[in-house]
Amino acid sequence: MHDFTPQIRRSQHSLINPAITIFLHTGAGGHGVSPLCCQNGSVRYKFTSFWNRNRTFRALETALQSYRATLEAEKQVSSHLLLKGESMNVISSRTDNIKTEDRRIGLTITFQPFINEHVLVDITSNTFPGTPENFFTVILGDDAMFFQQYRNTRKDTDLKLSKWHVSDEYGGNVREVTFRSLCHSPLCPPDTAVTELQHASFSNDKRNLIYETKQQAHDVPFGSYFEIHCRWSLRTTSSSTCQVDVKIGVNMKKWCILQSKIKSGATEEERSLQDFGGCQ
Repeated sequence: MHDFTPQIRRSQHSLINPAITIFLHTGAGGHGVSPLCCQNGSVRYKFTSFWNRNRTFRALETALQSYRATLEAEKQVSSHLLLKGESMNVISSRTDNIKTEDRRIGLTITFQPFINEHVLVDITSNTFPGTPENFFTVILGDDAMFFQQYRNTRKDTDLKLSKWHVSDEYGGNVREVTFRSLCHSPLCPPDTAVTELQHASFSNDKRNLIYETKQQAHDVPFGSYFEIHCRWSLRTTSSSTCQVDVKIGVNMKKWCILQSKIKSGATEEERSLQDFGGCQ
């Protein structure tokens, strides 16, 4: 994952006006404020007209230190959970008195949920002309051109898709997708950096597929407060068709006074995009 930790510096505006400049890596956020470009690829936001610039600067530094401490604590907790999971994934063996070969007994592994299913609501249900394996190959596969064509149609830019890889935490496979998406709300900037994490998992017989995404827009107001969660459930109904059920929801990571408006607005926008052309 990218390091979006900001940098805060004292600066001057028009040589005489004390200011504070905040440097962010591209895609780190900004809450709709138009950024100033930097040659190193980062963006900066300059704030002026303070009653007491130094007091504000110290308050920001304190908040930043607290934020970094929280990130470090989360890393330590994640490392502890990973080690605990690995210790449980033990294969025990014993020798059968009759047979000469070992019998291996694997402990059942419980994977972490990829999305918050409690926020999901039904969006659509339809039939796909193929099996779940066909769907994955044509729509989601590493060599598939679907996402490139879909994002081009939406006039999104800077699309980058990582390769699918096995997930020890969630089971199945995961990948990361990043792009810049156009914004249609008058409260948002013209476009925003978006990170979408995707998860795909087949049943043992390959007849069912669960495809899940969680998406965060970095540059919209309160973008760090919520994620869009989506689940596509594909179930084989014949040798050439499968049933597709789509659900989406807004997962609030922090409380916000505007969260009801955020939920309704984001859900309606996603609802208009849910067809067999893609799941944003």
